Amino acid sequence: MSAARVRPGGPSVIDIPSARFPECLDVLHAAFGAEVADYGITAENTPSNPAFWDASVIPSLVGRGFELIGVEGDGRLLGCVFAGASRRRPGVWELRHLAVAPAGRHRGYGELLVAESARRARAAGAQTLRIGIVAENLRLAHWYARLGFVTTESRRQYAGLPFTVDHLELTL
Repeated sequence: MSAARVRPGGPSVIDIPSARFPECLDVLHAAFGAEVADYGITAENTPSNPAFWDASVIPSLVGRGFELIGVEGDGRLLGCVFAGASRRRPGVWELRHLAVAPAGRHRGYGELLVAESARRARAAGAQTLRIGIVAENLRLAHWYARLGFVTTESRRQYAGLPFTVDHLELTL
């Protein structure tokens, strides 16, 4: 995985405390909301998309064992990701809902979140980091490939979703 393009003394990686869950929800709404129209996603056909979450979802995911990792700069949350051990796949950690606020994109914040998630996964004994993405989002697929992820499952259709899903994995 390449080094993130963040200047020294710049943004830092943090564990997001519960007091900042509303700020994280704002980042998730903005990041995912910027993409939904491109893939036919609505609150009616995909209510599980973070663009449509209410305040109860973040504590629920954290309560299921996912770590909520963020990147902050100048006192603002710039991005976040949920990362944690897979319940079904031994030795695998899952990334979920990686989000960078649209105004902060292309500055290396997403790479910082992936790198920190990979570091924590390795420290916990995982051999693989896994994520599912909208298969039709080729720009995102290329970004993950640049970070070293490989596609392990292509264009999987899930009931009720208006898009297909690619599963990608990074060997740690």
